[in-house]
Amino acid sequence: MLDINRIRKEADAIKKNLSRRNPEWVKSIDEVIKLDKKYRDLLTQTEKLSAQRNAISKDVAKAKAAKDEQTASKLQKEVASIKTQAADLDKQATVLAKELKEKMLGIPNLPHESVPTGKDETENKEVHKWSEPTKFDFKPKAHWDLAVEDGLVDFERAVKLTGTRFTCYTKYGAKLIRALIQYTLDSNSAAGFQEMLPAVILNANSLTGTGQLPKFEEDLFKLTNGYYLSPTAEVQLTNYFGNEILPVKKLPIRFTANTCCFRSEAGSAGKDTKGVIRQHQFYKTEMVILSNPKDSYEQHEYMTRQAEKLLEGLKLPYRRIVLCTGDMGFGSCKTYDIEVWLPSYNSYKEISSCSNCEDFQARRMMLRYKDEDGQNKYVHTLNGSGLAIDRLWAAVVENYQQKDGSIKVPEPLQKYMNGLKVIPHEDWRK
Repeated sequence: MLDINRIRKEADAIKKNLSRRNPEWVKSIDEVIKLDKKYRDLLTQTEKLSAQRNAISKDVAKAKAAKDEQTASKLQKEVASIKTQAADLDKQATVLAKELKEKMLGIPNLPHESVPTGKDETENKEVHKWSEPTKFDFKPKAHWDLAVEDGLVDFERAVKLTGTRFTCYTKYGAKLIRALIQYTLDSNSAAGFQEMLPAVILNANSLTGTGQLPKFEEDLFKLTNGYYLSPTAEVQLTNYFGNEILPVKKLPIRFTANTCCFRSEAGSAGKDTKGVIRQHQFYKTEMVILSNPKDSYEQHEYMTRQAEKLLEGLKLPYRRIVLCTGDMGFGSCKTYDIEVWLPSYNSYKEISSCSNCEDFQARRMMLRYKDEDGQNKYVHTLNGSGLAIDRLWAAVVENYQQKDGSIKVPEPLQKYMNGLKVIPHEDWRK
């Protein structure tokens, strides 16, 4: 959430920056300014009435002390009238405050000055590539074909058990998922991220804190008791110290966790319907950093490099891109996407998104730190996938496949698979 004081002081600059995302956001800032003025006017009127009531109350006391009951009675009626007016203004102020907060919660974060201006993903900028796309001396298969042949995944029975966009990993496919989870968690831990294992059922306050609510409720799975299934462990890890004040010496705090994640994929009809790229339930190893504002962009680079190192360790080709203003997430000031090479698409596919949200989320969840001067300030929050496990699984299956249908196991994963070096080709359908 943006700082209302900043909007009051820098309205033109904020509108100019937000228009880089979409010119429509200028209207929202104008509406906020209008609502804020009405709200503050009501508060001013309430304060005046309160001062007036206090003054008259003193006169009532004086009249009673002088045993002037007629004057005292008249003044008491004035006090009662003022209380009624004040109560009415309080109700109006409460309604306006709620309306103002809802409007504020619906406005996205301000893009960092280094973010390129653009209308959509076609205007994202490539930062660099690592390695070359995998070459084969045979026609490679897509993971949704090869993995089924090798008995690594069962899409049909997953549909029977639940429905479309759900997956059941089997045999070596399940072991490979587990190996990738262990690999990413161990690597992140070695890089200074504290491993966590949070619950995957969340309340609305937590989702509001990181920005999924109220704007993106349709993307969530809501339970019947008002709770929600977690769309990403970013929510749990970022909210962990919500409504607390941290000592500055404790920063930065780095968390990592692997959890099941759940998304309705609203609006994604027809996109990536084959395979495991876009599922309702998926596994993701998340990284979160709570940072001192003065070095949050250094932490952003550190987090992004860690995600890249995970791919480099598996020798998977990737590229880093910086998202333009028209493609970046709601709460982000700056986002790097890391895209891994997938032969089935003959292109790169997102496998990590690393964002610096500055104080946008911290302001929503009242996550602060006490600086060297004893002042309470908002931390900067950062989050990134390290990595999206199902997509990483697909990348390993496709990039490490061999002509006979077997799949080589990347060296860093072998210790997690009891020394297995090659997943054999065993067509379970025959």
